[in-house]
This record gives sequence, structure tokens and C-alpha cells, in this order.
Amino acid sequence: MDEASLEELLSKTALGDRRAFHDLYQRTSPALYAVCLRILQDGAEAEDATQDAYVKVWRYAERYNAGRARPMTWMLAITRNICIDRLRVRRTPTATLEAAEAVADATMRPDQKALASGEAKRLLDCIDKLGQDEARLVRVAYFGGVTYAALAERDGTPLGTVKSRMRRALATLRGCLFE
Repeated sequence: MDEASLEELLSKTALGDRRAFHDLYQRTSPALYAVCLRILQDGAEAEDATQDAYVKVWRYAERYNAGRARPMTWMLAITRNICIDRLRVRRTPTATLEAAEAVADATMRPDQKALASGEAKRLLDCIDKLGQDEARLVRVAYFGGVTYAALAERDGTPLGTVKSRMRRALATLRGCLFE
């Protein structure tokens, strides 16, 4: 797959030559599909993205400028941009959290270490000494991983109130733990 023949196929494609486009596809599709698969990590979506890339190559072949980029570089850039756009569209907070969980460090988190140590009983005793609402807030926020904003929304309480209650509860816990 030499550069000159790809340039020639692209220039013929720009003129609407379907046979040249077919040859271009036959020569370059494995490389473009491989890029899509590497970026998207999904075979079916990679096939769709590869197809979208070739639609763009067909539409914009007349814009290809041999002085600015090699043919394969130009087509790979189109392909990469399509894949990145697809990632942006499908990216959701839960997908991000699931991906983070998959690569998370297997060592114990600080809260898990505290519960596994001898301090766990002391910590739980101190939490039990808090008022019922404050104890629940601390447990949900620190052991459940829920944000203050989510707690406020869940309870129908103003965020400032939740923050104030947490601040008081943590100050009380600090005093209890370091007695």
C-alpha cells in the first residue's frame, strides 16, 4: 500500500469514481477498523464508526491535500475524530464510575482499614453517641460514599443544613475519638 497509489485513489474518489473508492476501501479498511476497535472497544460500534469514516472520506475526498498530510494520516485523523465523537456521546457518569471501579486499586480504602482495625469499635461507639440524624448522615456520607448534595436532595433538606450538621457531627466525632 504505497502512498502514491493511495493519493491516486483518493483523487479518483474525489471525482466520484466508485471503483477507486472500492479499491481504497479494500486497501485501508483493516487499518481504520483496527483504530476504531482500539478506541471504542466494541466490535459492532467499531464497524459503524469505520463505515462513518468512509462516508466522510467519500464526501470530502476533494478536500484532501497531499501537501498537508499523507493519505493514510488524513483518513486515520477522520476515523479517530469519529471515534472520539462517539465516545463523547455514549459517555455517562455511571459508565465512568464503572470504568473507575474496574481499574481501582485493590487495596483497602481508609474507611475499610479503619473498620478492619481495632479502632473500628471505638469509631462505631462514637458514631452511636451522635444524635440519630447526625449518625445516619455520617454513615451514609462516609461509609456509603454519598455526597452532601445527594444527601440534601435525598432528604429534602437544604445543602447548607446538611453541611452544618456534618460539620458538627465530625467535630463531635473528633472530640470523642481523641479523648
